[in-house]
Amino acid sequence: MNPDLWPVHALVDGLYASGVRRAVISPGSRNTPLVFALLEHGGLELVSHMDERSAAFFALGMARQSGEPVAVVCTSGTAVANLYPAVVEAYFSRVPLVVLTADRPAELREVGANQTIRQPNLFGAHVKWACETPVPEDRSDLALDLRGLAMRAGLAARSVPEGPVHVNVPFREPLLPPRRSDSAGLAELPAIHGQPAAGAPCAPSALAQVEEALSRARRPVIVTGPMRPGPLAQGVARFAGASGIPLLADILSQCRDSEASVPHYDLVLRAGAAPEPPDLVLRFGGEPTSKALSSWLRKARAEFVVFDETPLYRDSGHQATHVVIGDPTPWLHEVPGALGDWSEYRAAWRHASDAARRALREFLPWFEGEAVRMAVEALNPGHVLVLGNSRPIRDADALALPRAGVEAYGNRGASGIDGVISTALGHAVASGRPTLLAIGDVSFYHDLNGLAAARELSSPFVVVLVHNGGGGIFRHLAQAERPDAIDWFTTPHELDFAPIVRAYGGTYVCAGDANALMTGLREGMERPGLTVVEARFPNEESPRVYRDLVARLASAMGVGAR
Repeated sequence: MNPDLWPVHALVDGLYASGVRRAVISPGSRNTPLVFALLEHGGLELVSHMDERSAAFFALGMARQSGEPVAVVCTSGTAVANLYPAVVEAYFSRVPLVVLTADRPAELREVGANQTIRQPNLFGAHVKWACETPVPEDRSDLALDLRGLAMRAGLAARSVPEGPVHVNVPFREPLLPPRRSDSAGLAELPAIHGQPAAGAPCAPSALAQVEEALSRARRPVIVTGPMRPGPLAQGVARFAGASGIPLLADILSQCRDSEASVPHYDLVLRAGAAPEPPDLVLRFGGEPTSKALSSWLRKARAEFVVFDETPLYRDSGHQATHVVIGDPTPWLHEVPGALGDWSEYRAAWRHASDAARRALREFLPWFEGEAVRMAVEALNPGHVLVLGNSRPIRDADALALPRAGVEAYGNRGASGIDGVISTALGHAVASGRPTLLAIGDVSFYHDLNGLAAARELSSPFVVVLVHNGGGGIFRHLAQAERPDAIDWFTTPHELDFAPIVRAYGGTYVCAGDANALMTGLREGMERPGLTVVEARFPNEESPRVYRDLVARLASAMGVGAR
């Protein structure tokens, strides 16, 4: 036993003081002191996950669902590099993670020592803050140092904008720390408590400019991208309803069920059936999913107000004419609704939206987008929805109207297809509520190791697996113009997922039609644990259905006659 390692217990105390209540641990030798210190703390919920990449995404899902920082702990070497994809996603989607990596001490670096890479600052610009601790040794001042560094890390992860931080901890052998009960020095350390500062309110002068812009606007719209459930999303929905301004709400905005929301705006825009472009845009949250919306806004030449909690505001189209930094929630609840009369513009959007809804009702065949729409709209209040990238989120955004009280999430920071199963399982475990994941077959393949965390489930977790034999999204993109080479992008495969799902203890259902899909979904949502409902479709079918749908809507709206 190494008596020099008792300060590692103080490090864990610092994490707890900062608000960390959960940790996801991947096994290894060099992180032995961290594992024992976490196990013996007594106040942390711990999850073991064999695969570091999946573990980090699982921690990301838990952190986003709970709103609290989650620690992810691994050993040295390439184990650390496997955390990188989730760290990148956490940084750009503003999710608080504390990455704790064990390392060799400095004398073993650059000399060919086993499992030793250049870990300090490995994540570069993709973490908010990074530090390396001293090698733990038997000194009370060092225990204070490690505890303070850990608390600073947790508070940095929680502060606005939330995001990942990296703490690299080098250890010398032997690696077994003393038991916490034997670490007498801990009792001598003074108590410590940390609390991140609340987000600052928006400057009154900036909000006055927004009100002035609203007073002269004739065609304002509110555009909401991905946001977490909470006061901001509620405030946006409330303001849109009170003001009568059309609300173009992304599927992940938590605002789509607002009375002011305009359903199916993506289809309306693709069909060229939208009303006149806006003269004022109020933008909240992350970047919207709809490419048609982004393109339409770029052409609008409107005043463009971007609200963001930090100066790292999101404006990929470089359209902002006003940037309002801070928390606009109080203003959204207090600003008077009668700053203008926009009833005519709202009615025009309602007319186009109603036409799109009729076209969907009358035309939609059984295809992959319909499978996603049906699954999303079948959820009940209190359920959690996680959408995979590529086609599932686009289909849900274009076609689906989720019920009120359904929280919707997706990894839209970097929009990768890796780690999606693990992220969704993190949401399910942290929430304890029935959770639906809609995902494509290539993304499902990318994170099969993530299914190992299904053993942590206490509630139903249903995966609607849309299997089109490869990356069907490329059939919607320019690559489809080269049929001689399209397979290099769609990567067709003949993988049979059924035995893999069963190997992880899940229930597998093959859904050959809409009725089978709904039966599998309904039964899965009543059964705790993992259920995978797989629906197969031809790879080339989706683009044809969308072309026909958009053409029917354009014809119904008389667009071709203009």
